[in-house]
Formats: sequence, structure tokens, C-alpha cells
Amino acid sequence: MSRAGPYDPEALEVIERDGKPVTVRVKKQRLKVSGIVNTWRIDEEWWRKPISRLYFLLALENGMRLTVFLDLKKGGWYRQNWIGH
Repeated sequence: MSRAGPYDPEALEVIERDGKPVTVRVKKQRLKVSGIVNTWRIDEEWWRKPISRLYFLLALENGMRLTVFLDLKKGGWYRQNWIGH
């Protein structure tokens, strides 16, 4: 069985209101979202299985920024780990 790499999405606990994240759990700590910096949607990528995701770049109460997405095909929230983070 293949394991996820360091930049693969990881499941994340998110509390949402009206479809937008308001609280996330990061490293066993629950943090409030102080603002949504950006949102975007990706519906397909031709070089692998089709995906449908709604992304949010979040500003958290501790000053950290975090990219999360809602998987619109399978459901569930994930943290997106990017190179350079």
C-alpha cells in the first residue's frame, strides 16, 4: 500500500457555518478562523482522476495561514500541504 507524501492532503476537522470554515483543529488545538483570505474552486485535472474541490486560504486567530479544501465529490475537509510552507 502506498503512503501519502509530505505534500498530500490530510484529513482535517473543520466546523463550518454556511459552507465556510469557522474553526479548524490543527495539531490537537482548535483554532478560530479570523478571516478568509481567498477562495477558489478546482473541478478537474486532466493528468489524474477528476476532482472537485472548494479551497479556502484561511487566516487563523494565532496569525497562521492555512489552506484547506472541501472535497465536493467525496465530502470531508482536508488540509492542503504546499511546497514552501
